Amino acid sequence: MRDEVQHVVPGRHDGRTVRRRAGSARGRAAIKALTQGGHAILMRHAKISAHAKAMVLDPNGNCANEENLSDDGRAQSGRLKAMLDQAGIKFDAVLTSPFCRARETAQLAFGRATVDSNLTALEIGTQAQGQARTQGITDLLARHAGKGNVALVTHRPNIDALTMELVEEGEAVVARIQPNGMLDVVARIKP
Repeated sequence: MRDEVQHVVPGRHDGRTVRRRAGSARGRAAIKALTQGGHAILMRHAKISAHAKAMVLDPNGNCANEENLSDDGRAQSGRLKAMLDQAGIKFDAVLTSPFCRARETAQLAFGRATVDSNLTALEIGTQAQGQARTQGITDLLARHAGKGNVALVTHRPNIDALTMELVEEGEAVVARIQPNGMLDVVARIKP
């Protein structure tokens, strides 16, 4: 576990951060939870090359028309995979948004992925459509409660809607899946 997590030291006003290994309490809490099963890891797609293009999902799956992962994003995903592999973490399901950056993140971080349109960025479509997609994921999570782990690779608004947590690119939230599909956040990972 060589990944580092940045933390702002309370009371510091100089803007400096302190680095500590992901093997810290936060990283250990995430790994411990995932080794128990019955948890979800919700990862925002890793870092992208730029934010120059509009939020567009190419209906033909042509990644040239979308924002794609940067080299840093690919490295982030690889670090998460190494951490999970080292701990022997397994996932019953790995689901991803249809956006190219999410699909690539999922492949690199988890080694596989199935596209689930319910993980499409909530900004796409109407509010009612977004709510229906969020409910679809909640229902899916309920079916996994008390069983194995589920990995979801999606977008910031989707993770916020499911966990009330704002995450940066490549950051992940680990949460216990409740019988009703709701999530109790236990840790965060920033590879």
